Amino acid sequence: MVEFAVVTPIILLTLLGAFDAARYMLLNQKLDRAAATMSDLVSRPSNISAAEINQLMDAAVEVVLPFDLATSGGVIVSSVYKNPGDSAEVTWQITGGGPLTPASAVGGVGDTASMPSGFLVRDNENIITAEVYFDYEPIFLDVLKNLVGAGQLLPEGVIVQTAYRQPRLGDLSSLATP
Repeated sequence: MVEFAVVTPIILLTLLGAFDAARYMLLNQKLDRAAATMSDLVSRPSNISAAEINQLMDAAVEVVLPFDLATSGGVIVSSVYKNPGDSAEVTWQITGGGPLTPASAVGGVGDTASMPSGFLVRDNENIITAEVYFDYEPIFLDVLKNLVGAGQLLPEGVIVQTAYRQPRLGDLSSLATP
């Protein structure tokens, strides 16, 4: 009986922690896939409108299921273009997919684009970026953290995944009119 009383909480903590850790890893994979899907879908046509991009936001919501992107996340799709002799610039940006839309890591429309270290945008080159955000909260580890007074057991807060694609059939530096 004593052994059972000592071992049961440890096993329970391990199982619940494993559940939340697996959930966290699955969410990261789904966000990565949603960002890749959005950048791919937007970069396929020779021209695209804001209305068409907003329709594609539903794809990101579906890719992230069973996590609810529509209530706890958001998507930002941007176009980056570099004129010869200038810095790469964000030419347009569409947000949607959910209520969470923090400032884009790439920058706002008209800003010099903030690209990852080592990422080179060449003259006359257009890049489509998709950023997918999700406000993550562990289910069990928060309760366990409060019970045992431990620090943060899993990262919580806004998780972001970003994907970059070059348009396939031409320049998407400006949006088409519907």
